[in-house]
Formats: sequence, C-alpha cells, structure tokens
Amino acid sequence: MYLTKSDFKVAQTCPTKLYYRKLGYGNENSLDPYTKLLSEGGFMVQKMAQVLFPQGIEVRVVGHDWAAAAQQTLDYLTLPEVTLFEAVVISRQKLARVDILHKRGDRLEVIEVKSRAFDSREHQRHPVQRSKRTHRVNSEWRPTIEDVAFQVHVLQEALIAAGLTYAIEPFLLLPDRTKTTAIERLPTLFEIRSEGTNTWVEFHGDPEQLRQQHILTRIGIHKDVQEVLPQVAAQAELFAESLRHGLRKMEQPLSKHCRNCEFPQGFADCWGPLADVQPHILDFYQVGRLGSPQQPLVNDLIAAGKVSMYDIPLDALQDLTYGDRQLVQWEYTAKNQEWFSEHLPHLLQQFAYPLYFIDFETSRMALPYHNGMRPYEQVAFQWSCHVLREPGAAPEHYDWINVAEHFPNFAFARALMECLTATGGAGTIFTWATHENSVLRDIYYQMQTYGHQDRELRTWLEHTVQLHPKGGRSRLVDMNALTLKHYFHPLMKGRTSLKYVLPAIWITQSYLHQLPWLRPYFEERDGQVQNPYETLPALRIADQERVVAEGTAAMLAYQEMLYGQHRHDLQIRQQWLELLRQYCCLDTMAMVIIWWHWWHRLAAKG
Repeated sequence: MYLTKSDFKVAQTCPTKLYYRKLGYGNENSLDPYTKLLSEGGFMVQKMAQVLFPQGIEVRVVGHDWAAAAQQTLDYLTLPEVTLFEAVVISRQKLARVDILHKRGDRLEVIEVKSRAFDSREHQRHPVQRSKRTHRVNSEWRPTIEDVAFQVHVLQEALIAAGLTYAIEPFLLLPDRTKTTAIERLPTLFEIRSEGTNTWVEFHGDPEQLRQQHILTRIGIHKDVQEVLPQVAAQAELFAESLRHGLRKMEQPLSKHCRNCEFPQGFADCWGPLADVQPHILDFYQVGRLGSPQQPLVNDLIAAGKVSMYDIPLDALQDLTYGDRQLVQWEYTAKNQEWFSEHLPHLLQQFAYPLYFIDFETSRMALPYHNGMRPYEQVAFQWSCHVLREPGAAPEHYDWINVAEHFPNFAFARALMECLTATGGAGTIFTWATHENSVLRDIYYQMQTYGHQDRELRTWLEHTVQLHPKGGRSRLVDMNALTLKHYFHPLMKGRTSLKYVLPAIWITQSYLHQLPWLRPYFEERDGQVQNPYETLPALRIADQERVVAEGTAAMLAYQEMLYGQHRHDLQIRQQWLELLRQYCCLDTMAMVIIWWHWWHRLAAKG
C-alpha cells in the first residue's frame, strides 16, 4: 500500500480522509478515468507535451507491479541521456509518477504537465506563483507547487537509496494563454481510447507541425519547490507512516471544513450521531464567518457537541453583510415557513413583459479549436430561453446548440439576439447568477479580437449586457441575487443555487404539478415528489447509461459529442444532443417555475 500523489493531496485536506480513500469509501468527487481526462482537458495537454519529446520512453506498469516499474526507471537513469514518460519512483511507502523525467548527464529535469491556464506575459511582470506582497508561493498556485515538491521528495529519497547523485530541476509545462496556433481543429487530432479501466491517448496529426505550433510554455520552479519542500516532506512522512504497518486512521478534530467532505460514509463515521442532527449547523448560511477568522464560533460549538443550527446564539448574527440573511434562515427554519421580503411584491410588478429566462452552457478547452484562437477561450455552445409574454401565460421555449465544427460564439449570440427580438425585443431578461452576462461580454470583445463584422449584434450587446466588470448598465436581471435578498425556503438551507431553490418550491407546492406545461416534470416514487432534475431520462450510449443533470455534465457531454472517441457516430452524437437539450431546457424552466410561484403568491394578489 503506497502513498501516491493523489493520496497525499487528499490527506492534506484532512488526514482522516486518507483512511477512507484507502478503504475504498464512495467518493462524490471521483470520476472514471475516461471522463476525468476528458473533463480536465488534461488528456490533450499531456499528449501534446509528450510529442515535444520525440525520444521519450513510456514506463509501463505491468500487472500492478509498481516495484518492477520503479526499478526500470532507475535502470533508465543510469543512461547518459534519457527522457521518460510516467516514470515510477518509490521510496519508503511513497510512490510518485513523474509526467516527464528528462536526464542529461548528472542533471534531472522533473517536468509536471498541468492543464491549468497560464499567462506568460503576466508571469514576466511578476511570477504568477508568488505573492506580490510577501514574495512567497501564493495560495492559488501552492497546491500545484506542492504536487511537484512531493515528486521531488520521493525522487530524492529513491536516488539516495540507489546510490545515485543527480541535481534535480523542477519545471511546470502549461498551456499559455498568450499563444495561438495555426493548426485548425487541433483538439480533433487527439483521440482518447478506453478499454476497461485503461485509458490512453493517440495523436493523429503531424508531430513536427505540432512541435512548431504547440501552445505550451515551460517555467522553472526550483525556488518555489525548495520553499515548500520541508513541509511537504514532513507531511508525506506522517501520512506514509499510517500505511506502513497496516492501515491506521489518523483522527482529526471535527470542524467547519467537514462540510466539504467528499466521503459521505466517512462523514457519518467521524460525526456519529452528530451527523443526523437537524437543522444542522453546517447548513447555516456563511456559518464559518461567525466569530473571528482565527477562532470560528462554529468550531467551538462543534467541539462542545452543539451542532444544531439553534445552538448558534442569536447575538452572534451581527455581520453587516450576512447577518440579515442568517436571521431569516434561523427564524423561518424554526417556523418551517417560506419568507418573502416586503419589497419583493413591488419588484415583481416593476419587471416589464415579455419575460425572458435564459441559460447558457459553455466550455473553456485547454487546446484552441480553431486557427488563431488561444487556450481557454470562452466557447458558448448552447442556450435555452423560456418566454412569458404576459402574466399568467404559459411559457414558450426556444433553444440553440452548436453541432457544426466551427467557432460557435458569434452564431450563438446572433441566434439569441434574433430570438429575443422576434418575441418582443423589449421586456426583462432573467438569468441565474452572472455567468450569462460574462459570456456575452466575452463574445463582444471576441468580435473585436477576431474582426467579426456585425454592427447589429455589436449594438445589441452594447445595450444588453454590462460590458465593464466593475460597473455599467445591463438588461440582465440576476434571479440568484433576488433570491438572496428577498426569498427563503427552509428546504434551501443555506444555499441559493438553482439546484436547491427549485426542488424546495416544487416538492412543497402541489398546485404547480397541475399546470399542464409542468406535468411532464411531475413524478412520484414511493409517495415522494421527485426533484425535476432527478426525473431527466437517461440514455444508453456506447453501453453506458448517461444522463445530463448539471452543468459540468453538460460540458462533458458537448466535448464528448464533438471530440470523444465516438464523435464520428451520428447516432451517438444525436443522443448526446438530446441529453443536452432536455437539461438546458429544464434550467430555464426551473427559473420559470420559481418566478411563477413568486408571482402566484405575491404579485397576482396585488
């Protein structure tokens, strides 16, 4: 049983989690290897990096014999010069796989390939991984630097044990947002293959052309790694010790951080009967901000076994930013009642019809799809819009999704403009949060960058969205902000996500189930009304049941449809298209349901 880099990262968040991970407890953050590679864009970046080293040798692990692979790595390192992919290094119960290990003479380069965005111009002005105030490794990049430090630590120990003396130089290899490529449809040149639990990537393009037109940049991080190395080495030794003589659980005090535990059964094991208390203190809005940052009140209460929301003293809810919302949650959870602010009825009356409820699905891929594009540019591939032409009217649905192999953003925005104009033009456009405004703002500036000439669209964007991040007018109304200020339901707990607000209303308001245009979403199981997102039908695609019920799954579905291993199968592409359309439609229908409920309870009554 080895401590891998992934184990180390989990244990850093909470040492107890290492125990649950090694026991194979269900992990809410886990993805199968194929989907994980696809979602992160790492499969393309990793393969691109390998193409840059034509003499590279992959270290293969046969039959889970990690020791043999580690010995093979050491044997290769006795050569004067060698480049290894996925080198295996083992020392004292710790195991590291190095993306690219390049040896030249007595110098070893440890190259970590990451698919995170990087700006080399910004880096030239000031190293992006270091704080401008303290000049130390900053919190944003620290996990990445610690990843490499773990590998360096294990490699150093393994070399000493083998009697080898080499200087180790660590590097990051990253997609550079300042670079463009002249290769058209670059992502389609990479194909991921999957067989059982094995996943690999094949590159079908011209390797020499890719070496000339790649978008990766290498940066040295020796100073950064040396800064964090002592702490990483100490932590790694502590975690590895818990594995050496049989798996040992490292106990941690319960705290507010347990709220984010990805192991549901582990949370239940740690908290025991305290896990079942309702309403739970961890579901309280911004509970971590009570008390001082150094000594959060919630941790003191948990330590005393007081984990009910009602154990929070009312006189602690004095924060000028969050206190009002916290008081509403405390009071109306106790009453088990909805809360509407006194201002909400007036606000609802002020919004001009027709009402448009819009939702976008977007993606930021590591590798640019078209000639001239940069890594991680915004790609808007789908929108859904429900329209209420007048109070009490049934909603009309319109949508658009890109299925062609071209940059979709300008067609996306024009189709939306034409839809809103054709159905009334004036009126109020609702979104949930600020994503839609950000996307349309990006498209506005992309029109300038790429010289896209469409005066009508440009004018429409200028009069519709807030173009400056720090201010300016916008026709888009954020329903999430309205909810935070003006509405609460006990089943929402401390959250205002659409995925929490919709079921809270839908499950408890039976009159909605009788509306003809909502009946398709009504389903009962064992006498319980189901969350509409849980009723979305799955489709069997390539021998797997697939469903799209949240935003990340939508992004994965789109990438799978255009870039996945079955992208040439028209029937499978159509199935992905169907899943995407039904999910995005529900996102905007959810907003209509919430609006309808508010209007039915308040505005319609005057």
